[in-house]
Amino acid sequence: MLAYHRDRMLEAAQHFDFDAVAAKLEDGKALHEELLKEVKTYIENGGKDEALKLRILFDKQGSMTVEFMPLPPVPLSTLYPPSLTPPTPHPTTPSSTPDFKPSPLTGGALTLGPTDSLPSTSQPQSQSTTPTPPSPPEWVLRLDTAPTPSTPFTLLKTTYRAFYDQSRARALPTNPLGNAYTEVLLYNEVSELTEGSTTSLYFFRGGRWVTPPVGVPAGEFTSSTLKTDGAGDDGEGAGNSNADEGELRKPFAGRWGHSLRSAKVGAGGQRGTSRRWALKKGFCMEEPVGVDTVGVGEGVWVSNGVRGFGFGRVVE
Repeated sequence: MLAYHRDRMLEAAQHFDFDAVAAKLEDGKALHEELLKEVKTYIENGGKDEALKLRILFDKQGSMTVEFMPLPPVPLSTLYPPSLTPPTPHPTTPSSTPDFKPSPLTGGALTLGPTDSLPSTSQPQSQSTTPTPPSPPEWVLRLDTAPTPSTPFTLLKTTYRAFYDQSRARALPTNPLGNAYTEVLLYNEVSELTEGSTTSLYFFRGGRWVTPPVGVPAGEFTSSTLKTDGAGDDGEGAGNSNADEGELRKPFAGRWGHSLRSAKVGAGGQRGTSRRWALKKGFCMEEPVGVDTVGVGEGVWVSNGVRGFGFGRVVE
């Protein structure tokens, strides 16, 4: 996944003419080693060896700053799910008649009461393994109340997030568990869904999961920048004409994976790392999603590179 983050930074650096940054990011292995050193230094200086979010920042001269933010741990299956199948919904109201639970303490003659207990069959405390972090709660999602313009700042990864902040300020839903699991569904000027304010989006359409396509910055590229011969500038992928159909390989060399940026200028949305992973796994397809097709109560998957994948429902 780190390679995907590096690709996003490289694309932004080249678009905004951060030449020193682009040169530094060309060597992905060196970046990986430098980040490992930063993490080791952080721990040696008193930081905890725990789940961390690393925020990597570059100035135009190519100087890198790494910020560390502790995060609640999540299961590995949340970061890398086996599929995008919706989880079984939890009942919203308890049944008026509780299910009968035969008590093994009485041969099944009585029900198991609140003070009953069973002998533990688990390992002794000294032999127990590290507990698996709980699965994240269901997300609460709301459709934005105004379109978000498609600009390089909503297509590429930067620190300028004014458009996203404005969207969250006007449309963020409430969640008793806090804003960590709330999201706004953004759309562009032609009423097509693009992304969430912090996540990529996946809608169930036609019997499969689809994610809105992402476009290219206006005036930046032409059809000549798109290659469909299956070979990148470095020759990788030659011999398979459908390996990366429609993917954008320029203005820099390197393999991007599956079709992740359409030739449509200004479609909007960022090339999320978890989105790219899901496409490559075949969990979803790219397909435009109109605002008028999204309904209250609809189940939607969301994802980002920090929290992984989560399932949510659209509210009014």
